Amino acid sequence: MNKKVLVIIIILAVISLTAIFALNTSNQDFDGLFTMDVPLGKHYSDTAYCRANGGLGSKCEYREDNAGCDIEKGDIVVYYYNNSLLTGGESNALEHALNGLTTSYLYQASKEGDLMILTNDEDMTKMPPYLAGKSSENGDEVVFVGGRSLDDVKHYANTIEFK
Repeated sequence: MNKKVLVIIIILAVISLTAIFALNTSNQDFDGLFTMDVPLGKHYSDTAYCRANGGLGSKCEYREDNAGCDIEKGDIVVYYYNNSLLTGGESNALEHALNGLTTSYLYQASKEGDLMILTNDEDMTKMPPYLAGKSSENGDEVVFVGGRSLDDVKHYANTIEFK
C-alpha cells in the first residue's frame, strides 16, 4: 500500500470516530419543562418508584427507563426544582436547591462558567458524588445532572435549555 492511501484511510478513520463520538447523544424533552442531551438510545422518565416526589429534595427525579435506584458508573440522574418547593424565606428555586443540597445533603458548591458544580465525597450508592446544573434566568427553575463522572455531568448539564 502506498503512503497516500494509508494517510487517506487514517484521515477517514479519524473523521468517522469523531462523528461517532459527537453524535453519541440525543436531545430529550423532559415533560415540557426543559430539554437536554441524553446518551444515545436512552430515555429518561420521572422515577417516583425510587422516592416519593424527587430525590435530593427535588420536584422531579428523572432516571433512565427501567433503571434501578442505585447510581452506577456511567449512569446519570436528572433533578428538577421549581418554585413550588419554596419554604419560608426562600426567594426562588435556585436558593431552595442550593440550601438543601449544601446543608441536608452535604454537597460543596462551586461555579464554573454558567454551571453550578456540587461535589459530595460521602460515597453513597443512591446519591451521586457530582452534580452540575443550570438555573433559569430568574432562578425559578433549576436542573442538576448527577452522576459518578464529573466530566459526564458537566457535558450533559451544558446542554440544558429551559422552555
